[in-house]
Amino acid sequence: MEIQSLQQSLESELTKNSKASILQADTWCVPVHTLNVTYKPVVRTKMDILMKMLFLSLKDTQFESAEQISEILLVEQLFVEDLLSKMQKTGLIAKVESFYQLTEKGQKQFANGVFEEEQDETATELLYSPTHNSFLNGDLEEVLEFEDFPEQIFRYQIQQNEPTLEDKLVIQELQAINEDNDDTEENKLFITSIDSVEDVQVNDVPCIEFLLYEVEKDLFTSRVWNTLLDKWDEQLEQLIGENEKSTWRDKLAQK
Repeated sequence: MEIQSLQQSLESELTKNSKASILQADTWCVPVHTLNVTYKPVVRTKMDILMKMLFLSLKDTQFESAEQISEILLVEQLFVEDLLSKMQKTGLIAKVESFYQLTEKGQKQFANGVFEEEQDETATELLYSPTHNSFLNGDLEEVLEFEDFPEQIFRYQIQQNEPTLEDKLVIQELQAINEDNDDTEENKLFITSIDSVEDVQVNDVPCIEFLLYEVEKDLFTSRVWNTLLDKWDEQLEQLIGENEKSTWRDKLAQK
């Protein structure tokens, strides 16, 4: 795919059934970082009756074995052993001086009535643009198919060698992606912490900029097509307008 062909197609779209004329067209690139994020999602489920009974028992009484608990609760020992193993593995209980005790984590989950089970570590790639100050969703592979990348860079770009992001912002993005991909309410995945964020590479994303003028309304408009988003980029349009609105008439005078 060629940038020039895309530009011609967009020009036709902008001027079709419109009284606006294109005063200027330009192409440039904006930097977008590929971030490799690793994390361990958790599955949250409501505690079943047996788990609640087990929590209550351990809260008030000291037990040394699954056999003792099964006798008190009148539950098969095999079920109790399985649940105790799961609760130990997830850090909800621990053996202290040979007795089972609730951990601080266990007490908190018991109070909430929700069981959180940590899943295997997962790695996901996110695309972040310092210029937009946000994550972008798009197909980077399609962008890389362009044959003629513009050499010019966006004049108002914000370049960061290694973007510094708060974990909560990364978590919000990951959670939003998981919710988009998850159609069920049961056993939903939640991201509560981030293990690592690695800045893998910086990608040049081509954009096509147009300055339009409509005589009847005496109206100038900046339009920017972002090839990663595959749509008009309102954030970049606004950024250009904020910095150049006062000089647009000078460009009209030059025509």
